[in-house]
Amino acid sequence: MKKAIPFLLLIITLAACGSASSEKESTDSEKKEDEMAAAPVEVEVSFEPHPLTAAENADITATVTQNAEPVNDAEYVEFEIWKTDQGQESSETIQAVQSEEGKYTTQYSFSEAGSYQVIAHTQARGLHTMPQNEVTVEGADGQTSEDGSHSHASSPFEVTLEKSQNDEGTVLKTTINKDGVPFEKGEITYEISSPESEKHEYVDAEETEPGVYRARHSFPSKGTYTVAVHIEKPSEEIHQHQEKKVTIQ
Repeated sequence: MKKAIPFLLLIITLAACGSASSEKESTDSEKKEDEMAAAPVEVEVSFEPHPLTAAENADITATVTQNAEPVNDAEYVEFEIWKTDQGQESSETIQAVQSEEGKYTTQYSFSEAGSYQVIAHTQARGLHTMPQNEVTVEGADGQTSEDGSHSHASSPFEVTLEKSQNDEGTVLKTTINKDGVPFEKGEITYEISSPESEKHEYVDAEETEPGVYRARHSFPSKGTYTVAVHIEKPSEEIHQHQEKKVTIQ
């Protein structure tokens, strides 16, 4: 009987270790689920092709992630689109469909040249986010307004400016191509002004991918601002700028 006691103790010890291991795995799993539940769902909207041209089909894509992982189970992604000078009451909403891992896409034809607002209404994992972007659509002749008052047809640079807004401020994203090729390693600065203020603010943008530059800025109030995108590369004696309009709502 005495010999059986160590054997029983061994069984009890192994059972306790197995139980502790199981509890640890369960705790780790619950912790991971809690971390995922607490992480925000992030949405980044992109437009193809560049530049956008009126009356031609464009792909609008929302890339949805959580903790840098693609979200493939979004309840819905809808794009609300309207021409800036016509107001949100004229908007139309289009459902997107999943095209790749974490990507939801729709095809849309902007009817005419000008500035447009695009909101990506996204519901995923119990969270709702709705980043807003402003995009410029050119006419077939390269003009960005119906009266032809703002044209860059003769410039080798193609510049688009988009914005997304959240509680932390506004992210300005510029995509720059030179002669059809991403303009890399440039020095990009946003000069921001408005009719209500004589002060001009300057914000340096960072290149986050080839030809794509981003900067965060806190606009003081709602309204329409002029953003002059300064494009510099001293090694190639490049100093250009293009003006864009951004509406903060």
